[in-house]
Amino acid sequence: MAEFLSQDEIDALLDIAEQGEELPEAEKVVVPKEKNYSIYDFKKPNRISNDQFKAFNTLHDKMLRDLTTDVSAMLRKIVDLKLYSIEQMTYGEFILSIPQLTSLNTLSMKPLEGRMVIECNPGISHKIIAELLGSGAVAASDNLDRELTEIEIEVFDHFYKLLIKHLHRAWNDISTLNFKVESRDTNANAIQIISDHEIVLLVVLELTIDEESGFLSICYPINYIEPILGKLVEKMFTESRNRKSSRKKDITTLISGAQMKIEAIMAETKLSVAEILDLSEGDIITFNKNASSSSVKLYVNNKEKFYGICGASNNRKAIQIQSNLDHEKQETLKALRDIREEREQSAKKNVENIQRLLREKDI
Repeated sequence: MAEFLSQDEIDALLDIAEQGEELPEAEKVVVPKEKNYSIYDFKKPNRISNDQFKAFNTLHDKMLRDLTTDVSAMLRKIVDLKLYSIEQMTYGEFILSIPQLTSLNTLSMKPLEGRMVIECNPGISHKIIAELLGSGAVAASDNLDRELTEIEIEVFDHFYKLLIKHLHRAWNDISTLNFKVESRDTNANAIQIISDHEIVLLVVLELTIDEESGFLSICYPINYIEPILGKLVEKMFTESRNRKSSRKKDITTLISGAQMKIEAIMAETKLSVAEILDLSEGDIITFNKNASSSSVKLYVNNKEKFYGICGASNNRKAIQIQSNLDHEKQETLKALRDIREEREQSAKKNVENIQRLLREKDI
């Protein structure tokens, strides 16, 4: 017989005994093995950890706050700009996910090697160009699927410069990256910065102007930005810790000037209402401790907080704090002790029942 029985085995033995059936012989229990592997897609490997993904999300979310204000000021319109998604995919999937005719810029990232891609689809690029030109409305007869003209590309370049400025500012705390436009194009198939099977990190932003909206994509090849991902995680988590520490300091400063009522209770007793009504001159009230004891309890805002002793300091009455009274901690410890004792008694009772059943079986 096995040295330890599971709770299910114990319950089964007790059920059989209560029904008066014969106890079965011990059978070998086959326990299915837990999966010690995970599915891995070699066509789309995970190149970025969860911490790096969260840090990347935080970086671009922080960038959008200032970018939204500056884009609104540039277009003199209320612009809603939000982080739509961040995904890991192959470069070929990125090219297939954007319109074939669109607005694309490739940027170098010195001192990092390689290039990255910024794409703004026609759904919003034509609207931004119309706002920059002052008309504010896209003509109904305008074909949004056409290529941008050279003049429109030059006008739209003002928007890209503003975006690159904020990209530089966002990454500047992590590493000094010099983003520089290397090429501009309107055909997605003409931009080939890496092979189609290479993994990229795609940041998709959604822009809404008036009632028209569209997507802006920022494509980072992971091979090129991998050297600074560790710095990104370290910087973001450090800022998070510092923010929590600063908040705690601010709260401490705000409440440090609050007035608290402190009372020292030297002795206590309990009297019924009838006993209080029967009190008269000359009666003696007995308290719960010796008259020579100097121990006291300190109450802060009517709550017990400290133990102390009475004394004098510079000819003034004083209380010296000796220990802290943490009722919540004591109550928690008592509850834990009760739970442990209850479990031990239950386990002991189960063992006794099993031994009794086994003895009856042998007889």
